[in-house]
Amino acid sequence: MARLRILDVQGRVPYPLHDGGALGMWIVTEMLSRRPDVEYAVVAMNTARHWVELETIADIYRSIPHWWARVDNRITPHGALANLLGSKPYHISRFVSPAFAELLTSAIRSFRPDVVLLQGLPLTHYVPVIRSATDAAIVYHAHNVEYRIWQRLVAAESNRLKRLYLAEQVRRLERYERAILTDGRLDAVVTFTRTDAEAIRSLGFSGAVHVKPFAVPLEKYHPSYAPETLPTLFHIGSLEWQPNRNGIEWFVREVLPQVRREFPAAEFHVAGFLPERYRLPTSAGVVVHGRVPDAAQFMQQRSVLVVPLRAGSGVRVKIVEAMAIGKAIVSTRIGAEGIECEPGRDMFIADTTEDFARCVCRLLGDRDAIETLGRNARRFAETNHDLLTVGGKLADFLSQVAARRRSAPAA
Repeated sequence: MARLRILDVQGRVPYPLHDGGALGMWIVTEMLSRRPDVEYAVVAMNTARHWVELETIADIYRSIPHWWARVDNRITPHGALANLLGSKPYHISRFVSPAFAELLTSAIRSFRPDVVLLQGLPLTHYVPVIRSATDAAIVYHAHNVEYRIWQRLVAAESNRLKRLYLAEQVRRLERYERAILTDGRLDAVVTFTRTDAEAIRSLGFSGAVHVKPFAVPLEKYHPSYAPETLPTLFHIGSLEWQPNRNGIEWFVREVLPQVRREFPAAEFHVAGFLPERYRLPTSAGVVVHGRVPDAAQFMQQRSVLVVPLRAGSGVRVKIVEAMAIGKAIVSTRIGAEGIECEPGRDMFIADTTEDFARCVCRLLGDRDAIETLGRNARRFAETNHDLLTVGGKLADFLSQVAARRRSAPAA
């Protein structure tokens, strides 16, 4: 039986693996490229914003057919203002590239895919290009429901001019997402969470939808349950992503001072990419690490992951990784979206400043509670987020979508 040919189209080269977006794409590569029933290839933008020297990753892609194109997607004040003269959201227009369209067409004609998998909303701009080059099934992997992220950011924005600009972007994003989901050119959508799947349906999509939980190769994540002698708090994630910044700033300004009133020695360790010239609000007990060479090792060395997100959709990759390592977690409901666990057993959920601080203090004052929560988290990851199981279900879904496309009557 012929192997299913999948062309994975990515809006950035997913290296280094320092943030959830990169990890989310790389995990799909891990899932599909090693399957005996799949022939897998990648075409990606090498963006100015996440530039990768390709010779540094040549060995990684040696056995995978791949194509790269340089794309300047930098966010600039001029670009943001000029975007208002058009109709597309800035989130999409920054990824429009004739050179990438040409490369994508070439890759499709060379590889001859059964399925073209689009990783993220900006890649849907190229649906007409794909359809002109192939009759393969087109599947959109929705990393988030984008307009909902920005809708929440508008609500939290205090600067009036910025709030007006963001509100316009929300309007454009919702209109764009609704149009791409209802014009009949997408064969299927993959989401990380049931919440996002429901949102995709509410926007009018009537095709096949598959919920693919974020997954990890569990054998690579070694549990570390016992907390430190003096338990520490930590967060790891790119502060280039605005919802992360807003959440961490809220935690540092409002939650951490309440925690330190009860536990004066409490430390909050922050790891992940820091944009140039960005500075976290200063507060006692905050230790900023920036990028760390080994995220799993960083997490193993600390006790309690805090995920204070108040905007966003999709799934928090670091929560799944922390659960696999057996860490106690305190998250907002938004931060834990897509993790279908039992609050209070597998992680603590809190949304207000007072409740979040109370949950953190409960763990800092009870080493046994930290270990119990961590063990429950690991069991949850084993049951729901194993790479082989999740990858098998994704491959089966894509195969069914391709078969339906082949058997559909010609338009």
